[in-house]
Amino acid sequence: IMLCSKQQALYAYTQTRISSIEHPLDPIIMLYESAIEALGKAVEAIREKDIQSKIRYIDKAIAILEGLLSSLNTEVGGEIALNLQELYLYTIKELTTANLKNDMAKIEHVTTLLKELKEAWAQIRLEFKSNR
Repeated sequence: IMLCSKQQALYAYTQTRISSIEHPLDPIIMLYESAIEALGKAVEAIREKDIQSKIRYIDKAIAILEGLLSSLNTEVGGEIALNLQELYLYTIKELTTANLKNDMAKIEHVTTLLKELKEAWAQIRLEFKSNR
């Protein structure tokens, strides 16, 4: 396969990220990290009045949230899954509004929520690891 240098770098990065997965919760935590990073870049793009980048980064965060939303199993996850479903729908709505209005406060609010969720999953991961 012939890949350009940018594609090769992305491929190498992806392989490194995948090979670093040690726990079943790691991909979820990585998705939160990616969404948080994208939202930070979206805020910076708004500050720089770079509308195309803002749209791209918010769209990336929304796509991650939609992926997390679609992976929920409310039959197995019960109330926790339902609460996450509501939270994901809320954050997607907030980001859609933030995108339309260039509202950094809404983006920062969603970022805070995602950071809290990421920390909760990281704590669950630690507790799971220490119980083994």
